[in-house]
Amino acid sequence: MEEQGYIEIKIKNKDNTITPLDIDINDVKEIISDVESFLYPTRKEKITRPEISYKVENGSIKHKFFLPISGVLLFQGLVREVKKRESLDFLDYKRATIIQKFQEKATNENLEFYFNDSLNTKAHLLINNETSFIITKPEFYETQLYLYGEIYDEGGKKPNINIDTKEFGNLTVSATKEQLLAGEKRIYKQYGLKVSAKKSLSDGSLKDLKLINFISYKPSFNETLLDKIIAKTSKKWEEVKDVDSWLSEIRGTYE
Repeated sequence: MEEQGYIEIKIKNKDNTITPLDIDINDVKEIISDVESFLYPTRKEKITRPEISYKVENGSIKHKFFLPISGVLLFQGLVREVKKRESLDFLDYKRATIIQKFQEKATNENLEFYFNDSLNTKAHLLINNETSFIITKPEFYETQLYLYGEIYDEGGKKPNINIDTKEFGNLTVSATKEQLLAGEKRIYKQYGLKVSAKKSLSDGSLKDLKLINFISYKPSFNETLLDKIIAKTSKKWEEVKDVDSWLSEIRGTYE
């Protein structure tokens, strides 16, 4: 069995009066969720992570997480690197947003957060109202994509199209009068739209959608042809051993 250790996030306020009785259960749930996601940010990592136990202790407030020593070393390496670089830009987006959340709380509530562990009780990282750990990378990247669904409204003083898509739900796409007037009436018809947009690095949401052109769309398919395509591409997917890592690598090209 692997050696066990703990990581600790200690919280102090200005006059050093805060205790575990001052924290709400929602705050406890949030910090537990944040620590899990900081250590194991992907869905696959969460499924396969080791068991982690938790307790809160006095000494201002000490949130302690008990886990195998490999997890302790991972935590230590990440927070030490944050301190060394004084930046979050090297972290993946999910981890960076978690550290930024601690920074926002430290600034807004005049708190101090000390990050340490069982291997070294001296804090590896301190976040307070004098530090500035914020994300400087863009939260969105420019992209082009295809949307398919039913157009349920178009026009308006600021010309736009409202389309109900399966993947993203209802979306509003800005357009020009000339684009809307050209061709047939599209209201309540299935259509494809080629659009430019800004896509979130964190959750894949879209904003600032602009129409490039319409695509005639008939939602029918040749089942035999589809089966052949699936069989052909499945062989390629077998070569991808870790889908989450592969997707992270692809997304990283936009960061």
